[in-house]
Order: sequence, then C-alpha cells, then structure tokens
Amino acid sequence: MTTASRSPRAGISRRRSAFARFAPLLGVAACGLVTVSCGMGDEPDRLVSKGPPPVASGGVVVSARQPLLPTYPCSRCHDGRPPDLRERALTEFHTHKVLNHGTQSGWCYRCHTKDDIDQLHLPDGSKVGFDQAYELCGGCHGDKLRDWKAGMHGLTTGWWLGARVRRSCPACHDPHDPKFPLMTPEHAPARPRTAPAEEPHAGGAHHAGEAHPAGETHHAGEAHPAGEEHRAPEESHGHGH
Repeated sequence: MTTASRSPRAGISRRRSAFARFAPLLGVAACGLVTVSCGMGDEPDRLVSKGPPPVASGGVVVSARQPLLPTYPCSRCHDGRPPDLRERALTEFHTHKVLNHGTQSGWCYRCHTKDDIDQLHLPDGSKVGFDQAYELCGGCHGDKLRDWKAGMHGLTTGWWLGARVRRSCPACHDPHDPKFPLMTPEHAPARPRTAPAEEPHAGGAHHAGEAHPAGETHHAGEAHPAGEEHRAPEESHGHGH
C-alpha cells in the first residue's frame, strides 16, 4: 500500500483524536454560555418564593337570613297551635307557598321543627337556625355544600385576603321550590349599519379635487379640460378705469 493511499485515513484519525481531546472542554464552555445567557443558574430562586404566604386579614361571614324573613319568628302565630302533619292546600296562612322540592313526605316538618317552629332540623335531628339553612340543604345536596364552602357555588363578595360575605342557599333558591324557571333568551344584538352613501351636492356645486362637467366654471388650482383657457383672476391696482 502506498503512502498516498494511506494519507486520507491517517488525516481522519488525527482529526478524531483531536476532537476527542477537546470535546470535554467544548462541552464545559457551552454549558457556561447557556447558563450565563439564559439565566438558568438562578432559575430556582426566581420560581420559588422564600417569603411566607400572605395572611388573610378577614374571614368569611354568611349573610344573615332571619332579618329578611317577614314572618319570623314563626312562633308569633304558631304558639298555641298544635302541629298539623296533614299534606293539604294551605288556605289560612302561607297560601302563596308551593311545595315542589323532592318528595312530599313529611310535609312542612321535614325541615321545620314541629316542637320548636323557630328552628330547622337536620336529618340527624339536631337543630339549626334559619341563618344556618345551608347545613340543612347540605344534608341532601352534599356536593353543592362542599362547592359552596369552597366558594365555587353561590355568591361571595368582598376581598381576596380581606373580609368576605357569602350568601346562603335560600338567598338564591326558593327553599320550597328551588329549581330556577326556564328563561327565554334575548335576541342577538343587531349588526352595525354601514354609513349611507353621500348625496350629490345641491345646485351642482363642486369642491377642489372633484371632476367638473365640460363648460363649467373652474377655480384656480383645479384641473381644466383640454382646450379651455385658464386666466388668473384680475388684480385691483387701485386706479380708476
């Protein structure tokens, strides 16, 4: 084998050997450049907060319902009246009430306490006031009560870290007929109308830059049809003629 035939392979071998010796140094240099240019070295410091979380300055207060009930306390009328457990149409009091909430079993006293009419009672028999009606609703609608306590259901107003006021379930739902009625959607808004076309100028008057019919008087600075003589306006020299 001649020297000329061995030369290409020898050159490739030498280049590979040189690259192998300098590859670690090139890798370290490249990593350093990426770290400096992209700011990767301080990434954990920028993404992780070292300070304590903000402390809430107020809690959640459930809006009171009892002051809004015109017939509360119920004992004003129910004292001295024995509880009537019959399911019937009310003709003496509460005639506007329509019970359409689940099954009719238990009538009014499924939620109202017959021996303490100013209180509500939970499924386990414990009593709650009308301001805590959400606990009674949660006895059957546990998922809604969970979401309500987390602020995902219902209405809460106030501040992210300050005092907040949350409305109880009966503030939005009629406890005797809680299903919202169907609503008729409004029509889509009308499309904006385009600007009307400009009307022709009255009397055939034209402004600068508009086209003029042949034979019509033109003013200085306007275009003139071919063959028409353009004369500058006569100047007054102050002499009598």
